[in-house]
Amino acid sequence: MEKTPKTLADVLAPASTDKFVQNDLGRSFQYFPGHPGKFSSLLTWPDLNEILALHQLDTPRLRLARDGQPIPADSFLSYHPARRPNAPATTRIRSAELTQHLQQGATLILDAVDELHAPVRDLAADIEKALRARIQVNLYAGWRTSPGFDLHWDGHDVLILQISGRKHWKVYPMTREHPVEGDPKKEAPPEKPVWEGLLEDGDLLYIPRGWWHVAVPLDEPTLHLTVGIHRASGLDFMAWFADRLRSSTDVRNDLPRLATAAAKEAHLECLRQAWEQAWQPGLLDEYFSMLDAQARSRPHFGLPWTAQPSVLPPEDEGWAVKYLVARPVEWHRNGDDTIVVRGNGKEATFAAAAGPVLEALRAHQTCSLAQLQQTSGETIPPATLRVFVAELVNAGLAAVVPDRAA
Repeated sequence: MEKTPKTLADVLAPASTDKFVQNDLGRSFQYFPGHPGKFSSLLTWPDLNEILALHQLDTPRLRLARDGQPIPADSFLSYHPARRPNAPATTRIRSAELTQHLQQGATLILDAVDELHAPVRDLAADIEKALRARIQVNLYAGWRTSPGFDLHWDGHDVLILQISGRKHWKVYPMTREHPVEGDPKKEAPPEKPVWEGLLEDGDLLYIPRGWWHVAVPLDEPTLHLTVGIHRASGLDFMAWFADRLRSSTDVRNDLPRLATAAAKEAHLECLRQAWEQAWQPGLLDEYFSMLDAQARSRPHFGLPWTAQPSVLPPEDEGWAVKYLVARPVEWHRNGDDTIVVRGNGKEATFAAAAGPVLEALRAHQTCSLAQLQQTSGETIPPATLRVFVAELVNAGLAAVVPDRAA
């Protein structure tokens, strides 16, 4: 089995990541031919069987669909009252019934599989860092010749990674420029697709938001992952900006519903001025910085050690430190004494001497304690370094993980 893809560059290879970002992202559909096995180690059929068997999955996360229509969840799920008072019912998959639906042509859809399987989680985390956008990975498995969904468009960009088997795809250009979820979908798609063909094991598609598409199995097992790329739009930015105007008394004031025309015009002028005063150069970069700082990393645990007062394992346990900030963020120096780090919706302040250690973690993502000690040189004593790493862990900015090189 091939080395598991862990980065956006791995997924796109041999195509250039920079060219994809500059020329294709948000602009045009692309088909990237691959080779058998390129993505197979991300999630195998046995992995899927284990996920279905060992997790409590409910609709809408787990769905079945056939010919564009959802299959009622109670036909393959059972619900059992909880023993504790006021607790929700528990859900269990009825495996025989679910399998019968699949035999009859249903497609199995499992949302957010990046929260259920580590290799997919790690890939999603890297793609989020590379594209600075929220990432969710959904799984689609089919067997017969019925499409799970009819011809449709999504309100976000997608990368389609064909894991196993084949599927027949048709892709059409968008009919409404840059549509968003909630927009009317009354427009008919174009008559002729821009691309039609077989997506085979190891192939990749990129479909921008709003481009129509449909995929049909070929009467054989087929498995693919859809990487949803949820990028911010102008609507998101304007909602953030409007919320910033809460500091203005004129914006918070009641609208003059029953006033004279002159009073309404005067009030509207006050609102315009409040808007213009807040609309400053660099506002878009400020918004992007906020998004990056608020983005949450995926959960990591370092038990049993991180629940202990010492937080960190003994040095001979073979462990490393993983940097957990979800997206690249800039640090801010308060004079020469401290560094302020914003990430995962938090803000933490550290001594300026910790700068080289933070830089090493940001550059390499995962470092052993010995590597961090070497980076800090003689500026941070070993005991102080352990205290600092423990502070990072407690702040949610780092995690204790096994040292793969140990």
